[in-house]
Amino acid sequence: MKNDYFKSAFILGGKSTIAKKICIKLAENGCKKFHLVSRDPAANKKLIERLKFFYEAEVTEEKNDLLLNTSLVNKFKPKVDFYDLYLIASGLIGNNDLANSNSEEALKINSVNYAGIVPWLIAIMTEERIKYKGSLWILSSVASDRGRPSNYHYGASKAALSIFCEGLLLRCINKPFSVRILKAGYISTPMASGAPKFLCTSPNKVASILIKEPYKRGIEYLPWWWNLIMIIVRRLPPYLAAKL
Repeated sequence: MKNDYFKSAFILGGKSTIAKKICIKLAENGCKKFHLVSRDPAANKKLIERLKFFYEAEVTEEKNDLLLNTSLVNKFKPKVDFYDLYLIASGLIGNNDLANSNSEEALKINSVNYAGIVPWLIAIMTEERIKYKGSLWILSSVASDRGRPSNYHYGASKAALSIFCEGLLLRCINKPFSVRILKAGYISTPMASGAPKFLCTSPNKVASILIKEPYKRGIEYLPWWWNLIMIIVRRLPPYLAAKL
């Protein structure tokens, strides 16, 4: 069934694999206008060609490096137009071991996954915009549920993003605008290289899940069974959690 709701979409993190799959699913369901924001617009060339040629969509691009958005000296204040859907899909695993001793790497992870996104979220979530129907989808991670030695820099940045966006979710609880926080498990992308294959889900499947309920609001796990896994992880005693 064609999606008569999302006719336009703003994508932050446009070059990510999952964002590209979501764009195609949106186009298949009637979305005709896309604005892609990424650090390297050239990486979106094939996606843009496909959206224009096969779906006759209007596509615009914007270059933005999230690492440059956190300076209090050169204040970054983006402007965002009216779109039906806003997708936040930027992400960086980074090098956890390096970040343990290198503050630059630690701040880089934080900037891409949280701090550099905040100016965009503020620009999107204006009082005027949330008066009307629309959706904000935020791609977070199950890593935000508990600090683990192997990825706590990444997990902490995603936890900050999740908590910030939960505030946005509650702010819109009685508004027509919906906020959807997506705690994803392993998705078969370069970011999840080395993850157990039986725990990985394809980007296409994730995109299909999301497009089925475009109006959905709240916090959800992708796929749903990651909620069960993380219930166990959150309850592990410290001596076992330290091995993760």
